[in-house]
Amino acid sequence: MTLIDLKKSIETRNIPDDFIIFLCSENSFIADQYIDAICEINNLVKTRINTLQDQASALSLVLGSTDELKVMKVDTFEEALIDYSGLKNTVVICNKIDKKVKPLVEDYIIEIAKLADWQTKSYIKLICPVLNDDELDWLYQATNGDVYKMINEVDKIKLFPVPEQKSVLDAIRFSPDSDLYSVSIFDLADAIIRNNKPFVLEFLKHENLNFDLMQIVGATLQKVKNIILVTQNSGKTASEIGINDKYMYRLRKDWNGFPESRLKMLLEFLSSIDLKLKTGLLDISKEAQLDYLIANTIL
Repeated sequence: MTLIDLKKSIETRNIPDDFIIFLCSENSFIADQYIDAICEINNLVKTRINTLQDQASALSLVLGSTDELKVMKVDTFEEALIDYSGLKNTVVICNKIDKKVKPLVEDYIIEIAKLADWQTKSYIKLICPVLNDDELDWLYQATNGDVYKMINEVDKIKLFPVPEQKSVLDAIRFSPDSDLYSVSIFDLADAIIRNNKPFVLEFLKHENLNFDLMQIVGATLQKVKNIILVTQNSGKTASEIGINDKYMYRLRKDWNGFPESRLKMLLEFLSSIDLKLKTGLLDISKEAQLDYLIANTIL
């Protein structure tokens, strides 16, 4: 059975009881949804098993319960049987299949690809319609696209009446103690260059983000250099700068017209602090280093 066949069977509510192996490239979220659909349509109770061996025995085939969907979850499926055709209402969920076993079970494998970001966001939007696109983008980034974490946060929001759900989301999103606050070092570098005070202030509120000062300085300094070389008519090609054409186009589009005076100030200060960090001459405690950087770049 293919994934398309299974989808059609679910749509027509006529799902055969054949053995299935869900081969998942990422997590088992989609497989779990299909299993729930099979149980609902065929009126089965989901039961976890640890091995197929008992299910394949003659006694089990004769006496086994017909109202159960037996589900076995493993990282690598490697259980070799002489015959899998007798396994009814039995499903395996795995990330890999042992190469010795795979030829024996080819007819039972349904491959499930990794969810695209838009698919995950569409699903979350379906179960929590109050979220707008920006909020969905934030939640996706904050959870690193982990659909289980996204559902967990959405479930918290849905405990409250719909009119209050936006406020609950904001409370979760902007709380200094939130483990969902997430920015990349490159986002922080952009904020420093642009003198984006609200962004930097929000960053400083969240003590769970502990970027190394040398990483921040390195990323910001490199970005400043690239912007200068691309937007100040250096005459250098993308390959000479050490970037690709697509990134060069984006830099030119996003940063053309940016004040040259600020770029030069940042270049001088960041080059100075970079040298001090690399030579061990920055006589500031580690706890105060970030404050020193922010105080001299956010004006």
